[in-house]
Amino acid sequence: MVRKIRLQIFTTFVVLFVFALPLKLYAKSFETNWQGSDKSQLRLIAAKAAWRGKKHLFAGIDIRLAPKWKTYWRTPGDTGIPPYFDWAGSENLLKAEVLYPVPHWFEDAAGQSIGYKSRVTLPVVITPKDPLLPVVLKLNASYAICYDLCVPISTQQSLKIDDGLSSPFVPVMEMALLDIPKQVAKRRADIGVNKVGFIPGDKSALSVLVNAPETASKVELFIEGPGGLYVPSPKLLSRGSGEDKFTYLVDLSGMDDPKKFKGIELVCTLRVDDKAIVQPCLVE
Repeated sequence: MVRKIRLQIFTTFVVLFVFALPLKLYAKSFETNWQGSDKSQLRLIAAKAAWRGKKHLFAGIDIRLAPKWKTYWRTPGDTGIPPYFDWAGSENLLKAEVLYPVPHWFEDAAGQSIGYKSRVTLPVVITPKDPLLPVVLKLNASYAICYDLCVPISTQQSLKIDDGLSSPFVPVMEMALLDIPKQVAKRRADIGVNKVGFIPGDKSALSVLVNAPETASKVELFIEGPGGLYVPSPKLLSRGSGEDKFTYLVDLSGMDDPKKFKGIELVCTLRVDDKAIVQPCLVE
């Protein structure tokens, strides 16, 4: 009788172990281990989440930083190094599009920079070659972190993503997607850039007129040039009333040929409190 009870207990344990092991592996298939230094670590996560009205397959580049340390946006500002993400060697991957949550301005003795502190998740829209097969992501990531000094970080990650699995990281991904600036073709009625042009009589500076609610407590403007063209940081010149409530100045006096900005299309990202948009901005 005792032997029979022991056999039943052993059989139950084996069954539970066999079922528990796949569950553990299943949960782990949605994330890689954190890699990096004591100042910053990076991992990959995976989820299928709603974006632009449809379900998309996502990876997430999840970066966490030690207190007071920062990392950079795709355009780092006056100082800094942009991140680099290489997906070479991935399997069944047609395209990986990295999306950047709206960043923040930082200022120190070296100048103004653009980026993130504490923690940031960069959603990556995954397009498989064959949607019926899993995607194996292989990421080579290089990025810089800075506080009183700057440190380069490099890491390699690999993650298998199955479109049919339900990920525990869906809430994380959907929260990150909420902070992706909305793409608009032209200025919206509530917020947006109204006009970009040379200051009359001064061909070495641009004036940027921004529309935002007068009650806004936080307004941040980020300007990018085509093809990696450097654009100096915009400075808030005045805050008034009427349609163009915010006027920014972009000083081009340090550029080799300020006139080359005439007629080019910049990319303007505007944060107004908890709203953010990105729009094309033609220099008139």
